Amino acid sequence: MNRRPPRSSLYARLLFTGALLALLAYWGWLLYRLVGPHLKQLMPDLGSLVRYLTGLLFLIACIGLLGYLNYRLAFRRWMHQDQTRLYYWSWLCLLAYLLFEGLQFRTDQEPDFVDENILVTLLLIGIVILYGFIADSLQTRRQQQLLIQQKTEAELTALKAQINPHFLFNSLNTIYNEAQQSENQPVADLIEQLASILRFTLQESTRPLISIEQEFQFLEKYLALQRARLPKLDSLQVRSQLDWDGHPAQVAPLLLIPFVENMFQYGVSLNHPTTLELNVLVENQRLVMRAVNTVGTITGAKGGSGTGIRNARQRLALLYPNRHELHIEQTSQLFSITLRIDL
Repeated sequence: MNRRPPRSSLYARLLFTGALLALLAYWGWLLYRLVGPHLKQLMPDLGSLVRYLTGLLFLIACIGLLGYLNYRLAFRRWMHQDQTRLYYWSWLCLLAYLLFEGLQFRTDQEPDFVDENILVTLLLIGIVILYGFIADSLQTRRQQQLLIQQKTEAELTALKAQINPHFLFNSLNTIYNEAQQSENQPVADLIEQLASILRFTLQESTRPLISIEQEFQFLEKYLALQRARLPKLDSLQVRSQLDWDGHPAQVAPLLLIPFVENMFQYGVSLNHPTTLELNVLVENQRLVMRAVNTVGTITGAKGGSGTGIRNARQRLALLYPNRHELHIEQTSQLFSITLRIDL
């Protein structure tokens, strides 16, 4: 949304514009009184002055364009790396040769102008070099300011993000205490498991890797919460088995949960026989997970977007390139996911 400038700022701009115009008009009037009577005699000299100033402006523009192109095409490409820095200085030698030959052509290759052309060439090359370093310094300063601004915004965002979890955990603790005082231990246990899941999601998930034991503990709490949520029906079977050979192994946090969530979100039905089965085995630094759920009219009724599995695919491609296999199959009755990762 565009914001209109305040009225005081508009008045200040009008005041400055009026003062500047008045000052220029006053100076112009004084110059006219001084030069006006002799203007006809000075006209030829004024023409020479205009041509001189035009040529000078054109020369400055050409030098500026040369410095800009040198900075954009050569300095930034070669000067920032030790391996290519000599390429930049070699290019400047070539540029100096071309400028010198251009000046020699302008003076018809006269030997008397060699020293002058060398001096002008060195001056131009010096300006080009100075332009490159000044432009690079300004660019570096702008990048540093941008990084500082982004860091400040990230810190503010992080501070804001810490407020909501703090409030949420305090609320859960309050509900947990109320459940215990009411001697409703099943509800208190569910609240405790939910708090553990949230704490793991907010804290442990920020680490690049966690132990298999921590990932299994998280999955077990999630499965316990889901079992408690579902009604006790003979037609609804939830089976899970998490095995680990005991050797130290690490995995990216929350890597498996999208597949398990997908199993419960699209595989549960209270009207049709339903089976959910999760098996995870970690052995010899290799993880194998298989998640299977029944389908039929269930999946179509909920119409999931597949965002969780799509994000999990992207994470696997980034974290375990050429070290994982993911197979997803769907028949008229079953939806199955098989994942193998070399940890």
